[in-house]
Amino acid sequence: MNFKRRLLILWFASSLLVGLLTQPLRQGAVARAESGESLASLADGLGQGITFAALGGYRTIAANFVWISMYGDWRYRLKGEVLEKMQLAVSLNPDSVYFWVDGSRIIANDMPVWQVGDDLMESLFESEEGIAIRKAYGEQALAFLEQAPRAVAQRVPVLVEKASICWQRLADLDRALVYFKQAVEKEDVPNHICRVYAEILVKNGEVKKAYEYLKSHYAGLSDDDRTALKPFVARRIEELKAKLESGS
Repeated sequence: MNFKRRLLILWFASSLLVGLLTQPLRQGAVARAESGESLASLADGLGQGITFAALGGYRTIAANFVWISMYGDWRYRLKGEVLEKMQLAVSLNPDSVYFWVDGSRIIANDMPVWQVGDDLMESLFESEEGIAIRKAYGEQALAFLEQAPRAVAQRVPVLVEKASICWQRLADLDRALVYFKQAVEKEDVPNHICRVYAEILVKNGEVKKAYEYLKSHYAGLSDDDRTALKPFVARRIEELKAKLESGS
């Protein structure tokens, strides 16, 4: 069976399953998503004898099908349907970091463009109205991530995504640094996130704090870790030291 045929069968199967699961939600899911109502309420909305518990071990499979179907709506920029299926997917599989992060990116990055149009996407950073739209969707993306279970919310990718939204979509470095700080305190944080954290501190005018942090970070770097970029970090430490001594 060739790839296109397999893809067609997968799409058809996902559409059937999603139709079965989401039919009882059509009237109220979008309102729930935008109002921040808890994920548990979505389970109550299924009704018609269909419950999440009844899906048992198939919940993850069902969630994947819902997510695949969501991308069909994303392609045509159907905001209501996309939000509805996002909520259903994370309700079925709330432990999927990918769903949470990718969903937040769609809300924060894609939906503002859908609202203003491709030709006016620059207005999201230039006009007062566009900036307001960009920030509103940024806040909505953060609210979406805040629904994640605590164990997922404390994962590095989710913390970094929150920081990125605050930094790039909301232009709020203070809030971004709160999430970056939580991320760099995790044992499994990638080295490049630590370097970004230091640069955001500098960008926010906290040069001394960045200098002290990078010195501490450098002390724990391994000579055998190619991601450590120890020579680069050492040079940056010297640059920040000079900046502090010059008072600039």
